[in-house]
Amino acid sequence: MVQVDAIQNGLGGYVTGVDLSKPLADGELADIKVAWLDLGVLAFPDQALSPEQQAAFSAQFGELDVYPFMTPVQSHPNVIPIIKEPEAKMNFGGGWHTDTSYLAKPPKATVLYALETPPEGGDTLFADARAAFDTLSEGMQATLSGLTGVYSPKLVHGAKGAYRSDAAKESLGGSYDNAVDGESEVEHPLIRTHDDTGRRSIYCSLPHTHRIKGWTREESVPIFKYLMDHITQPEFVIRLKWTPGMLTIWDNRRVFHMAMNDYHGHRRHMQRVIVQGAAPQ
Repeated sequence: MVQVDAIQNGLGGYVTGVDLSKPLADGELADIKVAWLDLGVLAFPDQALSPEQQAAFSAQFGELDVYPFMTPVQSHPNVIPIIKEPEAKMNFGGGWHTDTSYLAKPPKATVLYALETPPEGGDTLFADARAAFDTLSEGMQATLSGLTGVYSPKLVHGAKGAYRSDAAKESLGGSYDNAVDGESEVEHPLIRTHDDTGRRSIYCSLPHTHRIKGWTREESVPIFKYLMDHITQPEFVIRLKWTPGMLTIWDNRRVFHMAMNDYHGHRRHMQRVIVQGAAPQ
């Protein structure tokens, strides 16, 4: 029997009573999807999953996508390794963001599975961008809702991006693909409407939104910084402590996240799948 224990403030839940290595009954899957849309983040402790089983679970939420900047594991094209070795200084996903919002159809879900975790640290913070939007003034909501963002991987993956430095290459390892074009641009609203719930949430971020359409980068950054400060207030944030065998799925249409880089000298090995979403509206 599926049991969901909420974490705090309407964001996040721990799910027990289900074995994700096996096909889910219709009722189990329906309960999980309802809880996921309600809570935004679901963590399933004590799972034993192969890459194929992780991908099979993820595919029940939609079509799987390919992450362009990382070489997948050999056994499945949609599963990428995210590994930080003990000597690495930089981690993957270390700033507040939603995954690959610079794609024309960004993922609606990310599914991350922990194979090896450090004895302390390596947690992931999640922030509720929907609740954060709801607490903005009506005037700010209206102003932001009329703005379009130019989203791009260039700040992270472009020729001058943060992940193209020699230090980043050493830390990110051989799975990171430096040959992929990181200069593309797409347009999405700064405030998106969730295609399943109809609720609105803040969608722009400092690393993935290059500028507001019609504005310069320099003019846009203060708005992005204000929104990031707002989203990441304690009342909107939960902290997830990973354990080996934990699988977590989160809703990229509503939730921001940041991987903590506080476990130098220890190894952390995760596997990630993204589920394709629709163009943000």
